[in-house]
Amino acid sequence: MKRKECRACKSKNLKLFLDLGKMPLAGGFLNGSDSLPFEKVYPLPVHVCQECSLVQILEIIDPEILFKDYSFSSSTVKPLIQHFKEYSIWLKTRYNPKFVVEFGCNDGVLLKQFEELGIKNCGIDVSENITEIARNDGLDVITGYFDESTAELIKKRLGVADLVTGSNAFAHNDNPEILIKAAGCILKHEGHLCLEVMYAGDLLEMLQWDTLYHEHLTFYCLSTLSVLLNRHGFHVIDVERIPMHGGSIRIVATRDSRQKTQTSVSKLLKYESEKLLSDPETWINFGQNIGRKIEVVRKTMLHLSKNNRIWGYGAAGKATLWVNACQMDYLEAMVDASPLRAGKLMPGTHTPIVFPDELKANPPDYIFVTAWNYADMIKSNEEWFNGIWVTPLPDLRFF
Repeated sequence: MKRKECRACKSKNLKLFLDLGKMPLAGGFLNGSDSLPFEKVYPLPVHVCQECSLVQILEIIDPEILFKDYSFSSSTVKPLIQHFKEYSIWLKTRYNPKFVVEFGCNDGVLLKQFEELGIKNCGIDVSENITEIARNDGLDVITGYFDESTAELIKKRLGVADLVTGSNAFAHNDNPEILIKAAGCILKHEGHLCLEVMYAGDLLEMLQWDTLYHEHLTFYCLSTLSVLLNRHGFHVIDVERIPMHGGSIRIVATRDSRQKTQTSVSKLLKYESEKLLSDPETWINFGQNIGRKIEVVRKTMLHLSKNNRIWGYGAAGKATLWVNACQMDYLEAMVDASPLRAGKLMPGTHTPIVFPDELKANPPDYIFVTAWNYADMIKSNEEWFNGIWVTPLPDLRFF
């Protein structure tokens, strides 16, 4: 199914600026050769709204296909564990909430931090296998969608919330207004909505095209997100740029007009104006730069593969885009520590995914780090490796 209007402003004035052709689903890992005949690919064009500047993917994949048996568990990524520990302390220090609701809670990595801080909490996530992990850890987690009906059920059982949060979950929803309405339903009037979303400014600055896949439907500027929130009575009072997922923003919004707006808001809006993030031509140029970037990486790695053994490292969504766009079917293996991925095959190229200990048993000449935003951590974990590491972003780097 293809959306025909902007998710934020409903305009039909949408401009195509990047077409990645047909791609397998980023998390569509295969259980073995028997699964190959059933693998599907889907169009992946990327548009920008010429009215409000929202960068978005209009192709909509059934959430049941994307999330029912989800392959990403936040607690398997050490930097994310640390991020959520710091985030929970930040929230407690700033707003001291007594009851927090988290949508898109994944396996409960943030909820566990709230538990340690003595903050009452409840999570909701659409992925059945992931929420089961959270409940097995004793967390109060609902399997389902965060909408007004679910918010009412939580409110009836646990009361109104002081704070609602979602980290890298807002972009997964085809209709973000449903999430905002649900937050408004369960929040106290003076309560806070805290969102962490991948930032269009970092997408542009660092050429992060590898986050543009079917799960990630939207990439917000602060200006666009502010307009969307304002429509439902919220106004942004604080914002900061954070390194999560290669570059995100954390925004805090409330319906309480008495709460002061911090200078961070006007500063980031000024930055967006200076960088012309609202100009469609900016994104058209971005699309052209991405085409050149992919071709440089494709040719370089193909040349190296002629006389060298190459493995990949990090079977996340980024990896699916890189190995398919650059036709890297010569990779011998893809390393990943997650038990939800190891033992399976990469989407598209069908490269076997292996645990890190297999790397030590059969080291290649080069390792192409698809999880480039964690490259330093990965290298430190594999200090024994004497070959050459390669990262594709922000620049093609050999080290």
